[in-house]
Amino acid sequence: MPKLLLPRWETPKPPGVVGSYGPSVRAWAKRERGREYGPWQRYALDQALRHDANGDVIARIILLGVGRQNGKTVIIEDIIGWMLDEGRTLAPFAGWTEMLAAAHDAPQARKMYNRVRAGIEGNAALAKRVRTTQWAGIRSGPLELNTVTGQPGSARGSAAGLIAWDEVLTQKDFDMWAALGPTQSAQRSPIMLLTSTAGTAESVLLRSFFDRLVRMATGDERPDPHFYGAWWASNDPDVAADTAQSGKPITKAEWKDILNANPSIGDGRLTKEAVEVDHTLLPPDHWRRERNNHFVIERARDPLFSTGLWARAREFTEERPLDGLTGPYALGVREHVGWERATICVAGLRPDGRIGVEVYRDLRGSDVDPVTAARIIREVDAFPDQASLQVIAFDSQSGGAPEFRRQAEEKRGPWDELLPSAVVSACMDVTEMVQAGRLAVRDPLIDAQVAGGSRRPVGQDGAFRFSVRDSLGPIDAVLGMAFAAHAIAYKPPPVQIFL
Repeated sequence: MPKLLLPRWETPKPPGVVGSYGPSVRAWAKRERGREYGPWQRYALDQALRHDANGDVIARIILLGVGRQNGKTVIIEDIIGWMLDEGRTLAPFAGWTEMLAAAHDAPQARKMYNRVRAGIEGNAALAKRVRTTQWAGIRSGPLELNTVTGQPGSARGSAAGLIAWDEVLTQKDFDMWAALGPTQSAQRSPIMLLTSTAGTAESVLLRSFFDRLVRMATGDERPDPHFYGAWWASNDPDVAADTAQSGKPITKAEWKDILNANPSIGDGRLTKEAVEVDHTLLPPDHWRRERNNHFVIERARDPLFSTGLWARAREFTEERPLDGLTGPYALGVREHVGWERATICVAGLRPDGRIGVEVYRDLRGSDVDPVTAARIIREVDAFPDQASLQVIAFDSQSGGAPEFRRQAEEKRGPWDELLPSAVVSACMDVTEMVQAGRLAVRDPLIDAQVAGGSRRPVGQDGAFRFSVRDSLGPIDAVLGMAFAAHAIAYKPPPVQIFL
């Protein structure tokens, strides 16, 4: 029996576990597909599908990470197949009508769809129970599998019980996640299933959930029973990377660590010969990602916050940070250099004394609808509770400042221009809020930008500001957060004078 290699990072066991649907999925896969699971697959499946006394799946978001070609896609395929054939009859899933194979584009989404379809059509008895079509969905009773992509309107009308993201590293923004999340709000036992190998700096969605997994695994963040993550990776991120493409063989000691990221080598699913070919062909950074399963991301030279410190700002409840508030509110506005994107954040003072911050608008530019100061102003004017809007804070040195200033002068609105000294104060104030546990944030866009953000000293006495120039990517959401939080904490309501 091959040895089970446990994940390098894993979220703690949640309370209330009485069983798992994993054994049922594995029994179905063996009977209907002739598939035997390796040790790591059995472990991942059984932990991911743990349920409570009511039969409800405990983890609503599941992240599984392992080196490529180790069999993670098989897990998604079999969960979907089992749901179509058997799972749909169980009470927690009986109300489902739709499952979605999600990807950034149609060809990628159809890979999972076609795998499921081929597996059903290759089994005559199964094909009688589950109806397949090439383009119009795979249906069993009331439950259907379809695809969903990042194209506008793709998720419209969906109410998915299961959404499967294979190789989520390809998601370069949060647009699909924001569109698909609400489709599960009315489902019983909904599941977001994400699998991937390590990504790049552009893999912002994956990185956000990976960082969350590591924070929980290391005790920096309080465990969330509704999130399960397991990530297999080498202990040394650089093992065998220096000799990649050199023709030098992998040493015995290196193999021992490589197995930690490629646990299927032990059960024969993945061969050492295949890995050796990769070692011959892959550049070092690709080897680190695809075989060692580590992100290759340059670190900011002066990061905004340590992982443990930022965890103090995380909001862990089911509700969003501003749920239940009726104002007053402050908005923080910042566009990124080049105007390809901009963020408007909203902040409010919570009953527990913490300042809650959310992303109100994540604006992305296109040829049809570019990001402009006028577009930002329209979004500000569309804020649903104008009567409770106390401050709209913006950077005097931003590209949109002249238009925002004109808006303040002409309409006498609560626009507040932050001079450079005020921007420094906002950055330092929000840092103190994080250190004191007074900030409540739960937004993947802010998480992703914080990870690559940097600060730089300003003047004397330890003053600093968050630096657009020195950060590894956009920080418009981080600056919007800082402006909004600073404004709601320290700015009195503006005095309106009418002549």
